[in-house]
Amino acid sequence: MISPQDAFQRVVTACSPIAPREMPLCEAAGLLLAENIVADWDFPPFPRAMMDGFAVRLADAGKSVPVAGELPAGLEWTRSWPDGTCIEIMTGAACPPGVEAVVPKEQVSREGDEIVLPLEIAPGEHIAPQGSECRCGRSVLCAGQLLTPLAIATAAATGRRQVRAIPRPRLGILVTGEELAGENEIPQGAKIHDSNGPMLSALAREACLPTPEVFRVRDNQSEIFHLLESFADYDLIVISGGVSAGNYDLAPRVVQDWGGEALFHYVQQKPGKPLFFARRDKQLIFGLPGNPLGCHFCFQRYVAAALDALEGKDPRAREFIGTINGAIRVKAERTHFVPAQCKASVTAPGAWQVRPLPTVSSADIFSCTAANCFIEAPPREEPWPEGSTMSCHWFLNQGR
Repeated sequence: MISPQDAFQRVVTACSPIAPREMPLCEAAGLLLAENIVADWDFPPFPRAMMDGFAVRLADAGKSVPVAGELPAGLEWTRSWPDGTCIEIMTGAACPPGVEAVVPKEQVSREGDEIVLPLEIAPGEHIAPQGSECRCGRSVLCAGQLLTPLAIATAAATGRRQVRAIPRPRLGILVTGEELAGENEIPQGAKIHDSNGPMLSALAREACLPTPEVFRVRDNQSEIFHLLESFADYDLIVISGGVSAGNYDLAPRVVQDWGGEALFHYVQQKPGKPLFFARRDKQLIFGLPGNPLGCHFCFQRYVAAALDALEGKDPRAREFIGTINGAIRVKAERTHFVPAQCKASVTAPGAWQVRPLPTVSSADIFSCTAANCFIEAPPREEPWPEGSTMSCHWFLNQGR
């Protein structure tokens, strides 16, 4: 049995970012860019009107001038425009040669086809000069940068429709247990509904992965082995159940028969003590406890960290410090990870108040459905008192 800190480090150490690949820009949101992107022209590529108004010459300030025509965005002015006239221009339009300022509509008075201009007009007013935002050849995005929606827009503005990025891992989910009723089956006798399969699928979606197919299997060595074979080209496999010390806890044995190298089994933590982790070449295999709360916690702390590391991201990005507003009782020999609800402090800006949500057991998901994080409570003889400052971890898609 190893410590939670050692287990976390072994998971992160076993991960190498997935090889980058070319992909459509629209599919790369949330991924890490694996190339530099350079501006292919000036931005804006022409002097651009920044307001709906009138393109004018400075010499006409204070005068009544006729409107020579209208220029919407996307069209070029192909005519001449005589001295002593103006052009009605729309936001985003390319200013014709000779335009020295744009006067907003609300700053003029108009009668028919003539406008009266303000007495003072500043040179270049409401015009974005060519290249004022970005010059051709400038690096606008760098390898390792997160492709946020604004970064996607930046890449698109340079004309890119494909980018090279680190793709999301391919995840396979296998739920074991003789006690689980079929998907459309009403549980009879000692059978129960499967909650882990839908939960793991939802966690995968929280991690921004495509909705994975969930396979269910009985506690049977050959059936588990056969399904593992079907996951041979996946980056990461999550097995729910079958990892403890019972006669039918077969997952660790089958994974090793399949060629997996066990990196640890059993962690000094509550919940999730029987967590199993193995590697098969570059493929990672997690055996999570069958108890729903333990299954959920181990995914949030260990599988999510592996997903981040495989995508080239910081696996510790969800850690934060919070002040607990309730005592936490722990056993002296194990670290407790307590589901909790975190809110911003109303008295200390930038601080977090974290309310523990005690559960009955590692199977109790009913007491903590409002949780958005967990508290890491190290082992000690006395309870952790209210007001303690403790390390906490956001759930996927929470707090950042």
